[in-house]
Amino acid sequence: MREATDRSARPALWPAYLATYLFMVGQWASGVAVPLHVGLLGGSFAVAGSIAAVRFGLGALFQLPFGAVADAWGTRRTLFVAIAGNALVNLVPLIAAATRGIWILYLWAVLSGLTSSLFLPAMSAFVAGNAPDRSRGSAFGWLTLGTHAGVASGPAIGGVVWEHFGVAPTYLVSASIGVIALIGPLLIAGAERARLRFAGLPGMVAGVARDRAIVGVWLAALAIGLPWGAVSGLFPLFGTSLGLTAGSIGLLLALQSAANGASRVPLGRLIDRRAVPPLTAAGTAFGYALITSLLGLQSSPLGIGLIFVTGIVALAFTLMLVQVVISERAPPALRATGLGGYGATLSAGLGFGPFLAGPVADARGFAAAFGLVAGIGALIAVVAAAVLWGTRRADRAMMQP
Repeated sequence: MREATDRSARPALWPAYLATYLFMVGQWASGVAVPLHVGLLGGSFAVAGSIAAVRFGLGALFQLPFGAVADAWGTRRTLFVAIAGNALVNLVPLIAAATRGIWILYLWAVLSGLTSSLFLPAMSAFVAGNAPDRSRGSAFGWLTLGTHAGVASGPAIGGVVWEHFGVAPTYLVSASIGVIALIGPLLIAGAERARLRFAGLPGMVAGVARDRAIVGVWLAALAIGLPWGAVSGLFPLFGTSLGLTAGSIGLLLALQSAANGASRVPLGRLIDRRAVPPLTAAGTAFGYALITSLLGLQSSPLGIGLIFVTGIVALAFTLMLVQVVISERAPPALRATGLGGYGATLSAGLGFGPFLAGPVADARGFAAAFGLVAGIGALIAVVAAAVLWGTRRADRAMMQP
């Protein structure tokens, strides 16, 4: 890492949390609007699922190399590019509104996936490198609180604006909020300028992939991503099939994300204070898959809300532990690379989840669709358990400050 590592010189982390919140609000205000836009343009569930798959699948392809880019290039510059790009990307669906061309929404998905892939590992690495070792779990808790507060606020804001003002104002609001996120990198500490050498990226990736614990928690993230991606990509259409309004759909997604964010700080403190083994991530990923398999059987907002709130604790604990294990075990100069691998595997699940579930929802309904991806996620969690068996957290006394 090229960020300040002297404890006395550690920068404040709150600008990072603020930027993360605003970035996610902008992304997810558009994110809830796009599947609704697909329906407005006459697209099928499979089209909506494939658009979501493209968006999240790009993260699977690019978060690992983009994490290496952030390690080599410096997090502050990486964040400026990602945040500015995100604000512009949220204007792209306006072209679809003007031309009624669904293919434009695929372009939005590609560009949105790329900006997220650049932002997430860079921001995670900034926090990992500047949080004190013994409170790194809490720092990730606050970061993820910002993330999921944004993921909660975005659909709620986007759903309400869509319902009351229409298509174009929704995308304009999401882009405007995205611009405000630039305040974050303006306030955080700068990074040493470095010339990016692409030839060194494979070696950086190999440097973290040699650690079995890191590979195991990457698999746990994949097991979470599959069912979570199906829910994120198809829930607006599932809600519509039950007769829910856009505003209600946004509020239910907001409830899920609010529970996710609110649980992260106490879970981070628990991970900081207890010697939770990496194997636990596989078990909680398995639990999340089982709970999500029940979503398609629900027919009321109350049942949906209960599934969201109960499942989210298992999801949140898993992803917190994944981030902390990687931050502890990856060499400091390769933290963004390791965290990019986490983002890549999570995004692979987020992409394949709706891609697999969309056609099944068209043919056999949402219960079968959510059940399928949850079952695959549970199987991957079992593989993660086999890889993680016998691994331990890093010895903090041996870690660099």
